[in-house]
Amino acid sequence: MRRQIFAFMVMTLMSQALWAVDVGFSGIGQWNSGYEVNTGEWQTNQLAIKPEITARFDGGTKVTAKLLARWDLEDKLEPGRPAQPFRSGINRRIFPDNHTDLELRELFVDDYLGNTFVRIGKQQIVWGQADGLRVLDVINPLNHREFILPEMEDRRIPLWSAQAEIPLDSWSLQLVWVPDSTVTEAPEPGAAYALLDDPFNGAGTLTVDRPQAFSESDYGARLGRYWKGWDLTLNYLYHTIDDPIVTVNPSEQAIRASYNRSHLFGITAANAFGDYTFRLEAGYESERKFASSVHGLQSTDELSYVLGLDYSGLTDTLLSGQFFQSVRDKGLDVPRTEESATLLLRRDFMNQVVQLESLLIYSFENRDALWQLSADYQLTTNVQLNAGVDLFSGDREGQLGRFRDRSRLNVGIELGF
Repeated sequence: MRRQIFAFMVMTLMSQALWAVDVGFSGIGQWNSGYEVNTGEWQTNQLAIKPEITARFDGGTKVTAKLLARWDLEDKLEPGRPAQPFRSGINRRIFPDNHTDLELRELFVDDYLGNTFVRIGKQQIVWGQADGLRVLDVINPLNHREFILPEMEDRRIPLWSAQAEIPLDSWSLQLVWVPDSTVTEAPEPGAAYALLDDPFNGAGTLTVDRPQAFSESDYGARLGRYWKGWDLTLNYLYHTIDDPIVTVNPSEQAIRASYNRSHLFGITAANAFGDYTFRLEAGYESERKFASSVHGLQSTDELSYVLGLDYSGLTDTLLSGQFFQSVRDKGLDVPRTEESATLLLRRDFMNQVVQLESLLIYSFENRDALWQLSADYQLTTNVQLNAGVDLFSGDREGQLGRFRDRSRLNVGIELGF
């Protein structure tokens, strides 16, 4: 059935494109190989094709479709054909075999109703000022197929949703509605970056209690304006927190992932002071639940914030640091505070033909870290070569340290068309 739905959407777009005034086609082809240093084995050898089709019509309407076809020789990131319990029926991928997956990444319509911009369809809606550390950027759930290694744009799962941007004098108002019930996707036990532990060695069952589509929709609003050099936003979102509450029933050999609803209130602020740019992002969740082996489900409110400082005073160089903290109620079986930090150094050479980048992510709680080093070489206008290393370290109890055996070397090539 999913194949028929996928084919219908593609054929509909192609038929509509026949009536378009202007049709554009472009895309990217990527080959990436990852070699695990500790195991001495290939983690991935994958080819990804990402075509994009745009169609413009009389009156200004625009339709955009982004597709993904991926083939992985190793089949270690998502072994076999995943059951996809974290995705809604209309948001699932197609797995023709153990090595191939196909996905309609995005399909949306842009138009104006008077001065109001409207986008409806499968899309990414991005909030916030932080890079990689999510406080307000929680409208779209994530795919942890390669944990947090890819770019955020590739990790977000686009959702069927609608947004409208309304100008209000010096302010702008964005309204968001998300009826899609997809939540953050964790690789199943046995995958290279499996996040769910399986105490039953494959004999257990996993049940995912996703929210109900439409009846438990996410919706929110964002007010934004530019004031005396400050880029400011005020945010509100009533949503399902996409991180699962995992409970285990040994007698039934059952693993259950459930979710809770919460009101999220947030602010962002950014301003440039010469060569420095200051960024602030803060969010307050009215309720976040955790599973405790002793006390069952525990509930708390949670305040999270990110402070960022960017420096661009050196030629062709960006230095960026961020500090993240979450604060919860006392007396829980989880830490009352959680802190992490990032440090990014990026430098261009040879008129941006070569780019070197170093990104360090450090968690203070378990003293674990991820260090990503990369080098990109723009061989021609449409061809880019890249190489790098992803190094995990620290306590195996930490979210980063648990994958220290997955440190890898990467090489790849990207072709635009």
